[in-house]
Amino acid sequence: MDRTWTLHWLQAAGTLAPWRPRIRAEIAAAFTACGRLVAPPRVDVVIHQIPHWPIPELGFGGSSPSATTLFLAFDTANPAMESRLDGGLRRIVLHEAHHCLRHAGPGYGATLAEALVSEGLADHFVLEAMGGTPDPWCTALDAAALRRVQAQAVPALWEPQYDHRAWFFGRRDGSIPRWAGYSLGYRLVDEYLARMPSSSAAALVDVPAAELLATVWPEAVAPRLAG
Repeated sequence: MDRTWTLHWLQAAGTLAPWRPRIRAEIAAAFTACGRLVAPPRVDVVIHQIPHWPIPELGFGGSSPSATTLFLAFDTANPAMESRLDGGLRRIVLHEAHHCLRHAGPGYGATLAEALVSEGLADHFVLEAMGGTPDPWCTALDAAALRRVQAQAVPALWEPQYDHRAWFFGRRDGSIPRWAGYSLGYRLVDEYLARMPSSSAAALVDVPAAELLATVWPEAVAPRLAG
């Protein structure tokens, strides 16, 4: 990977030695796929075990808190990890790599509106790089549920104290469904790309959220402009 992605294997929570070759191969595949679209960001990839934190359906997950750091977490006790690792991990890595690229530009964002755009772009970047069908969190809500969630999001869109966990992982009382933010963000970016067919998630890595939303959801941007 030309030393652009440096892997760091944490050991305190347990070794991932039995899976290291497969994890390395998945990261390398993601690097190659990323490089076909954009110059891969220079990042430290921190790899560790942590039970219950990864996506239950996968047994692994990722996060990118900065332009130069990408975390990959694994739950080796989850049987899904073994079955979903090959071909699945690279999609998570690509999603997080797009976040790193966006961190280096306008940033992931401190508001719900910005998070929706960042997540939607990252999920479309995976499709551009790998093809296939959208990941399940992208299409977790049907059309009626999406309309309800979109209306529900309006008051919180530009609030810096929005509840990120609730919007992206759901509320216990069901008032915000699991993966609502991912599905809404995916749909908004999907609509933008449909209107701008010459563009792509790779090309839009630096687009301000308000600029993208002004095309597909202008009424959502108006309060910010008025402020």
